[in-house]
Amino acid sequence: MPTNADADPWFELFDDAEVMRFVGSGEVRDREYYAGLVHGQQELAERTGLCLFSVVSDGEVAGFAGILPWSHPWGPTGSLEAGWRLGRRFWGRGLATAAARIAVDLARERGIERLVSMIHADNAASVAVAQRLGMTPSALHRSPAGAPVREFGLLLD
Repeated sequence: MPTNADADPWFELFDDAEVMRFVGSGEVRDREYYAGLVHGQQELAERTGLCLFSVVSDGEVAGFAGILPWSHPWGPTGSLEAGWRLGRRFWGRGLATAAARIAVDLARERGIERLVSMIHADNAASVAVAQRLGMTPSALHRSPAGAPVREFGLLLD
C-alpha cells in the first residue's frame, strides 16, 4: 500500500500536463489531492488488499499501478479497474506493464473474476499496456467532457 511519503513524489511526477493529458479532464492536481489519494488507497488496501501501489524503479518512486473500483457515474460503475500512471521520465521502460501484471496477479489470487481498464482512445501507450496484459476492447464510452474512452476487459481464470 502507498505510504504517506508517496504523496509528494506522485504530485511531482504528475505535475505535468503531458502526463495528465489522457487522465480524466487532463487537470494537473495539487499536493493535497495526492495526499487524499494516498489516504484513500490506504483505506482501500486495508479493506480489500487491493489499491494503487507505488511503482519503484532503482529506489525511486516512478508512479503507481494497481486495482481499484471504477467509481465514476458513467462507464462500468462498480467494476474493478486495473490502472497505472508513470512520470514521464519513466516511460518506455516496460515498468507500467510489469507493475500492472503484478496487480492483475494479485487480483487473480484474491479471486477477482474480471477487471476493466478505462483508457482514453488516443492513449496508444496505455492501450498497448492493456493489450500486453491480455485485455481486449469491450466498449467505447464518452466521458462527461466528451472524450472517447475505451473500456478494456480481462477475465481472470
